[in-house]
Amino acid sequence: MYIVLVDDDVEFSHKLERDVKSHFRLIDEKINFIVINDTFEKIKDIEQIDLTFLDIDLNFEMNGINIGSYLKYKFPKIIIVFVSMHEEFVFPALSIGFFQFIRKKQYDIDIIKVLNQIEFFLRENLKKICIKMEGRDYVIRLSDIRYIMSIGHDLYINTYKKEYLIHSSLKKFMDRISFVELVQIERSLVVNLNFIKRMNKTNILTLNDEEYSVGRKYQDELVRKYEEFLLKWLLLILLWLW
Repeated sequence: MYIVLVDDDVEFSHKLERDVKSHFRLIDEKINFIVINDTFEKIKDIEQIDLTFLDIDLNFEMNGINIGSYLKYKFPKIIIVFVSMHEEFVFPALSIGFFQFIRKKQYDIDIIKVLNQIEFFLRENLKKICIKMEGRDYVIRLSDIRYIMSIGHDLYINTYKKEYLIHSSLKKFMDRISFVELVQIERSLVVNLNFIKRMNKTNILTLNDEEYSVGRKYQDELVRKYEEFLLKWLLLILLWLW
């Protein structure tokens, strides 16, 4: 797992880094931690980010909200936790679709709550599946899958990192996994709810601006699951406010 902390407060950065590493030492996942205290340019060179702690009020070329927007576009599955001395910044940050918000003035209270929520989320989203392609075994995180398309007797699996073509039916593949954010929208197409930019009952628009129609038999189920998906994020925000 790749974690990036972006904050121009060096002392605070050290404290947050210690707390995060201490907490996630219990998760069976290698942690790569990068701290950036001075310039946005260093962020552009990073090839993978799974989780970022991002100060909103940065003394950088860009503020934290703009950097968050950039990271969300580059890494659609990124978990963004905003950090700020100013609690009122939580409201403009809502436009980014962040995971949580840590108040520096209430750090000791917020950090425990937020790290526990991230851990719960990660345990669900670190689920993996092993597939075989051209005689080689590959392990894929289910959360990395953007969409799965059935082509004849094969499956095309598009992820954020790589593309795979395997011999399987869509039903057989879906029966092997348990991941609520992968939802069927057509007879031959499954999409990740995180990969949807906008949707209505009959159409979806993906983050890379591709549009797909939703089959009639899948419409009600898609709406239900997407509402549950959005409600989950809303509940996380309400828990923070509470």
